Amino acid sequence: MPRCRIIFAVLIIPFFLIGQDIDEAINCFNSFQFERARELFKEIVNDKNNPRIAEAYYYLGRLSVNPDSSLLLYNRVIRDYPQSRYADVSYLEAAKINIARENYKDAIVQLNELLEKFPETNIKDEVMFWLGVSYISNGQKDQGVEFLKALRTNYPQSMWSERAENIIPNGGVDNEYFTVQIGSYRNKTNAQIAADELKGKGLQAKVVEAMVKGNIYYRVWIGQFYTIEQAKAFSLILDSLGIKGNVVKGH
Repeated sequence: MPRCRIIFAVLIIPFFLIGQDIDEAINCFNSFQFERARELFKEIVNDKNNPRIAEAYYYLGRLSVNPDSSLLLYNRVIRDYPQSRYADVSYLEAAKINIARENYKDAIVQLNELLEKFPETNIKDEVMFWLGVSYISNGQKDQGVEFLKALRTNYPQSMWSERAENIIPNGGVDNEYFTVQIGSYRNKTNAQIAADELKGKGLQAKVVEAMVKGNIYYRVWIGQFYTIEQAKAFSLILDSLGIKGNVVKGH
């Protein structure tokens, strides 16, 4: 084999194999083979010289069932790989965890920082939606509505724009109370255990009593929202954290 071909093979083949490894991991992730995907991504981050290491850290954050672990992984991408194409979406995922925890102030800071550092990000419509939701949920209704209106104006065809329309159908925000129900129990102790587990993940869960056909049930709720659309958006974040729930009216 000519020397130039040998040099080419030595230089190119390792990068091809690296690409194969992470592409296999992503394919496993997309086909719900999460354990295999996690193993492959962990192997990738062990190689500190891997050119796609930021990508692997991001996916490990998506795969983690512990919100604190996910935050650490997303923040590592933001801190150590600020030029990565996964830095902006890591900001967004970190902010969504804070929204799930009803830590709206930190979410607002993160989302504004994202827009400042990545003004041309291709997820700007989603960022504007969560900023609007965060401001409204933080008691800053006017600022939140302003962001949602700007989203409607600048991205009229976006799915996030459609969701924003449901929150501000008449230019304002209703005061109706919606929440996400995680579970309903006949036994109060079981309900409290479930709520405590959620609190251990940083979520503001509570147990409420409900009378149904003469029987008392103990329901576990998270969050309090002006509109059903906000509650549904919050439910999507919980689902991404592996927490299943249904939107109900609060009382």
